[in-house]
Amino acid sequence: MSHHQVTSTNFKPSAGRNILKPLAVVLLFFLLAAAFKIILVVSTGALPPQTEKIIGKAIILFTALGVLFFTRWLIADAPLSFLKRFTIIPLLKALISLVLYFITAIYLLHRLAGIDLTPLLTGSVVLTGIIALSLQETLKNLFTGIWINTERVVAKGDWVNIAGKEGRVMDVTWRTTRLLTFSNDYVYLPNKFLSEGHVDNYTYPSPLHVVEIDVGAGYKDPPHKVKNVLLRAASENPHVLKEPGPEVYLTTFGDFAVQYRLRTWINDYGSILKVKSDLHYNIWYAFKRNHIEIPFPIRTIYRHKIEAPGGAAEDIEVYLRKMDFLKPLNDAEIRKIAGAARMEIYGENEVIFRQGDKGDTCYFIKEGNVDILLQDERGKENIVTTLGTGNFFGEMSLLTGEDRRATAVAKKDAQLIVLDSTGFFEVFENNPDLMERLSELVAMRSLTLEEARKKAASETELLEEQKSESRAVLDKIRTFFKIGRSS
Repeated sequence: MSHHQVTSTNFKPSAGRNILKPLAVVLLFFLLAAAFKIILVVSTGALPPQTEKIIGKAIILFTALGVLFFTRWLIADAPLSFLKRFTIIPLLKALISLVLYFITAIYLLHRLAGIDLTPLLTGSVVLTGIIALSLQETLKNLFTGIWINTERVVAKGDWVNIAGKEGRVMDVTWRTTRLLTFSNDYVYLPNKFLSEGHVDNYTYPSPLHVVEIDVGAGYKDPPHKVKNVLLRAASENPHVLKEPGPEVYLTTFGDFAVQYRLRTWINDYGSILKVKSDLHYNIWYAFKRNHIEIPFPIRTIYRHKIEAPGGAAEDIEVYLRKMDFLKPLNDAEIRKIAGAARMEIYGENEVIFRQGDKGDTCYFIKEGNVDILLQDERGKENIVTTLGTGNFFGEMSLLTGEDRRATAVAKKDAQLIVLDSTGFFEVFENNPDLMERLSELVAMRSLTLEEARKKAASETELLEEQKSESRAVLDKIRTFFKIGRSS
């Protein structure tokens, strides 16, 4: 729903009190006028003429002020308060108030001071011209404010760029438009800037906005592989919309890299800085895991030791020898498995795999922490454990090919050693008894996970029972005290 539409709301007692509140001031002025009138009537002939004249003027003053505020309440405050969602309402109320104040001022000057401005205002063309010239900037801002509100150029809550100032509209008055920038600074812009310059509105008529990320990849990396990795990195970002979905374009063949552009859609411009940052984070880690190079400029000469993809097999072998899960394997078998292993890096909050995914790999945590989450019957994911350095997960899919039983998410930057089933094929073929020993370890881990699943389910059921019982008790209390539900 756009900002200028009106939605029906229930009338609440607090709203009624706010509408009637200005009448207290009206009543006060009328009471003061009545009090002075009573004094004047009771003391007729007893007071000096000068005092009676002052009291008479006080009666005129307070009566005029009472009529002024009552008329403003009757014309502007009361009816327009029900239409406050319309962006033009604050400006309309201000204009009505200015007209009423002007009329009241002319009336009081005439009655209290004997000054009659009517001939001067209606007969002096020169004075009118002088006033118009002196107020031309104010009048320009005023009429621009009317145009802004009636044409719905910008409204409160919109993300905009006006005269090079980018921020969220906090208010549109008859004279200025107020922005809150990304730096948390208030900027007051005269309304004439909106009519004289270029205005970008990132919220209206549609809040959808494109976020583009340009990244280079090496010539040795197949374009389809780079495209798939970029799309997956974008799909993991919770702010990126599924529809319209992310897109990847190959934009140019550069001097030292193939340039790609990732286009994603968001529906909240206020999150654009975070989305861009998160996408850059995700792309770096995704490229690292998939051995896609972000090349240096060819004009820069650099030397570095080239390591085998996924890390040195020797380092992986040394690490795997320490794992209890692989204790049944001898040195030769561990060496074969290490040769087929690889190293992967995941950034903070990156999903390693999700519950229900296909898989045939197991992960050993060399550095970092990983959260293991289980999905309950309502689809909510709950953290059942956090694994640290030296732990492993995913062994059931590695050895049986089953779908993932849980979701794994990197809690902090994590460096993982990945084993896949191909590394175990030859080992099991030469040593069938090894399968039985590993099955015992896997069975123990499986039972532990199942217990955690049941515990999470029972906690969810207990919470639902508590909520249900709370609602039942609340209904009894309302019935006893004969108080209905609040709107």
